[in-house]
Amino acid sequence: MNKVALVTGASRGIGRAIAIALAEYDFSVACFARDKARLDETVALIEAAGGKASVHTGDVSSDDDLQKLVDEVSALHGGIDVLVNNAGITEGAAAKNITPERFREVLNVNLVAPWVLARAAQPVMKARGGGVIINVGSTYGSTGVANNSPYCSSKAGIEGLTRALAREWARDQIRVICVAPGFVKTDMVGDNFGGTEVEKLVVSRIPMKRFGEAEEIAQLIAFLSTSKAGFVTGETLVIDGGQRSLI
Repeated sequence: MNKVALVTGASRGIGRAIAIALAEYDFSVACFARDKARLDETVALIEAAGGKASVHTGDVSSDDDLQKLVDEVSALHGGIDVLVNNAGITEGAAAKNITPERFREVLNVNLVAPWVLARAAQPVMKARGGGVIINVGSTYGSTGVANNSPYCSSKAGIEGLTRALAREWARDQIRVICVAPGFVKTDMVGDNFGGTEVEKLVVSRIPMKRFGEAEEIAQLIAFLSTSKAGFVTGETLVIDGGQRSLI
């Protein structure tokens, strides 16, 4: 049976790396994001390496778009075996400067949308005998950080969601896992403080003295998506170069 993986936020950064890694593991990869041009680039990279992939566009904060996505991928590929909830946004500001509307927006994208999409994919996975849902969290979900309360809250929530769904759906042979990266070289990190003194300070506090690579996160997620990790569920796996161990 052809194995199918659905990756949100697959147009760039960690999401693109995840899609490519899953294709290397012989999954057909459904790539979802808002930016079709960037998704086309991701699919072209996969196909150039001999893999199979498809482009799906929409808004991750739209319940209708997410249900349509599950229906579309199921019809095109025959089902869904792996769902990677990777799409996310952040808001770096003091709590007093963040509106309640923006706080809700971050939680909607980072926490509510993964729940909506997992809920939509669950019956499809169950019909295929099981599956894997991987939620991309963050070390900020357990450590917290000043001036980023919506993001930290959403990533703490995704860890709780992972544990709850893992218990609820274990009977359906659906594993639910959270992968929590630390600092990784992406556009988001570069936009915030790439090349600055802050970056040097952060790196100095990482035992491995470097940022992670998107491919390193992607390879862990690809492995967890296979039967070789078949007894792993309900866990948050931290991948941060040892930084959290010092806190």
